[in-house]
Amino acid sequence: MVKGYIPQHERKNILLLTDDIRVHSGVGQIGREIVINTCHRYNWFQIAGAMQHPQKGERIDISEDIQGESSIEDAKTILYPTNGYGDPNLLRSIIKRDKIDSLFLITDPRYFTWLFNIENEIRRKIPIAYLNIWDNVPASHYNAEYYSSCDALFGISKLSVFNNKKVLEGANVPYKQI
Repeated sequence: MVKGYIPQHERKNILLLTDDIRVHSGVGQIGREIVINTCHRYNWFQIAGAMQHPQKGERIDISEDIQGESSIEDAKTILYPTNGYGDPNLLRSIIKRDKIDSLFLITDPRYFTWLFNIENEIRRKIPIAYLNIWDNVPASHYNAEYYSSCDALFGISKLSVFNNKKVLEGANVPYKQI
């Protein structure tokens, strides 16, 4: 058994918002690696984004594929393909239907303005975690409102973490190291 294994019925349900994890974009592949390497601890659901998704509106169970890649016999992964990265109604229906415990975002926060517009409503029910990258200087201070709307902000590199701290300090929001 894999270290840290949790039986499927005891796992938290995480909703991933990023590129469809079946496509070969950078953030899609990062999302896929996270799902494959944590499916023994979490059940994964995804608002699977694409420009013009040919499977928009479907609910696709890719659990068998993830089980094969991870060797976790009870891995659970459900995709909700959509154009773009979703909308409030899709998000609300998935949270309710699949009893989501947390949101996990990967990509530029400007793609999630619709989510940040309703973050007060969402964060009353479940936390929002965001894996971001900003490996340039200066830090992206215009992202302060997005970053401070998350319950957990994870930088993908040391420079991203440094920039996250600078952005949040500039907005008088404490950066909490996890």
